[in-house]
Amino acid sequence: MPMGSAIAMACRGLTLALGACFLISCASAATYGQADDRPYATAEGPIPVLVLGEDRDVDTLPRHDPAFRRVVAELQSAMARRGFRVVDEDAIAAGLGWSRAAGRDRLDLLEVARLANASERASDRVRAAVLFRIEGSVRDLAYTTRVELHLSGEIVDAASNRFLGAFDLPAETVSTAGRCVAYACASQAVAARAQDLATELGTVLAAKLAHLAPPERAGPLTAGPAAAALDGVYTLTLRHLDPGDAMAILDVMTDEFPGYRSHALIRRGTALRRYEYVTTTDPATLERWLTLLLVDMGLDPAAAVALSVRPGTIMIERVLPAGPAQAAGGG
Repeated sequence: MPMGSAIAMACRGLTLALGACFLISCASAATYGQADDRPYATAEGPIPVLVLGEDRDVDTLPRHDPAFRRVVAELQSAMARRGFRVVDEDAIAAGLGWSRAAGRDRLDLLEVARLANASERASDRVRAAVLFRIEGSVRDLAYTTRVELHLSGEIVDAASNRFLGAFDLPAETVSTAGRCVAYACASQAVAARAQDLATELGTVLAAKLAHLAPPERAGPLTAGPAAAALDGVYTLTLRHLDPGDAMAILDVMTDEFPGYRSHALIRRGTALRRYEYVTTTDPATLERWLTLLLVDMGLDPAAAVALSVRPGTIMIERVLPAGPAQAAGGG
């Protein structure tokens, strides 16, 4: 059989298999009612979120302050109530043997999220990193001390390094009962207002993060044209494959795989092709679909080729030379 006909038959067979899997998944997927309070989930489950606070600048509340931890705890609770899976930074640090650091800026916080994902422990992995800062200014008056609090920050996709948005709450002024030491007043004022600040911020974060959930799984906040599924960016590497097989794999991944967004060539060599591949499909589903495709093409992942799928990376490499029949047909 000509190679083109064999590839076409493999693609049609894979399309039918994918269609059956898609229908089964739709039939078995959990249905969220209007009263459900946990709507923010993807095909991989609730979106894991890591809350991190900056405290390097002299005007920011330091991490060792009890009020700082109270704000973090209240913010985590507010997001957990809205259905996000909140991953605790201190729990990650304890599990990986990290020391507690202070005086961290934005770059330090992004490094924490990156190292958490690099640990390959499922309980540590996060998708969205919420970076916040609490700035305070103190004005000592004749009969009272006024503390102005300002909470702001941003959200970053920890997997694809995509900036997801910023948030900025209006500044709030608190007057103390009588004059007091500036630092103590600031700490007490933040602690007293922690729950209200976190509740307001949780609402803002829910609106910012809601577009990460697929529209059919999302709650009321995701209704409308702004809702979009969560994109995953993969580095797709095809190594030591016949050019016809490599192109057939890429064609099916771009034309037949649900969730496909875009792809772009990064590098092409004699025995290597590397692409950027953007999809909303989770790694486990991609691994299953790719296994079906390779088997249908006669490239058994348990024999002729090695298949590796990890968040952000897909590797397909021929590890055994093509047999005489494959070599004659160009496969």
